[in-house]
Amino acid sequence: MRARPRRPHEIPCGIRAAGREIAQFCISLKNVPGALGQVASEFARHGVNILSGYISAHPGERLGYVTFFADITDAAVGLEELVSALRKLDMVVELEVRGAEVPGLMVNSAHFPLLFLGQEVVIIDLRMVGHMFSRLDEVFDTGASVILYEMGMRAGKVIVEEIAECGIPEEDVLKVLTALGVARGWGITEILSWDLKAARLALRVWENFECKPLAGKKRKPHSHFMRGLIAGVVSKLTGQPVKVREVKCLAKGDPYCEFVAERVQHV
Repeated sequence: MRARPRRPHEIPCGIRAAGREIAQFCISLKNVPGALGQVASEFARHGVNILSGYISAHPGERLGYVTFFADITDAAVGLEELVSALRKLDMVVELEVRGAEVPGLMVNSAHFPLLFLGQEVVIIDLRMVGHMFSRLDEVFDTGASVILYEMGMRAGKVIVEEIAECGIPEEDVLKVLTALGVARGWGITEILSWDLKAARLALRVWENFECKPLAGKKRKPHSHFMRGLIAGVVSKLTGQPVKVREVKCLAKGDPYCEFVAERVQHV
């Protein structure tokens, strides 16, 4: 059975709105109940529609932060008057407003670096991933699979180390990894079987980011980075060398990528 579908997560890094006047509001608020509601109510009072954004607040900290894009085209007041009203709110500590640099396109250039669970990250769209991996194939032929596998192997071991540093019990590492895979946009993982002592793992990855741009375009399994990633994870968890086979692959027309990791048998 296919893993449960999820609602797409649009990262609020920009918005297209042809013919509309969009502004970005960056607001530091008191980190207390009702702060966000007070701000939202003020926007509604002036006929301003909040479109998208994000909220960041941590328990125990004095301030929270919210930034969002808002459509001010049909606002009952001008931007200056709106900003003045917001600054008078007792929950608002700091406020910055930015307009679109190009008509019809508002890009979030107010924040850098981009973070995920405290780690700096970058965004590369799947079309670019497809072009990058295809170019590796063109230049290095079969050597590309080795490069990608080794990259994945190192990444898998590092990810397990980082999870362990957070105090996550060993038996919960795979649960955390599957959740992180969804949050990072890597794919939706379905664990089929897992035997820690035998160092054997079987899993499926639906919408695998590595193969999705190449879906149906290859004649054989093509997820070398993901194979390496799984090998790194399993070898780190078990302390044993493993090999990983991709038995089904989205790139060659299968509905998902399926992998089997097994302990290397020494002769």
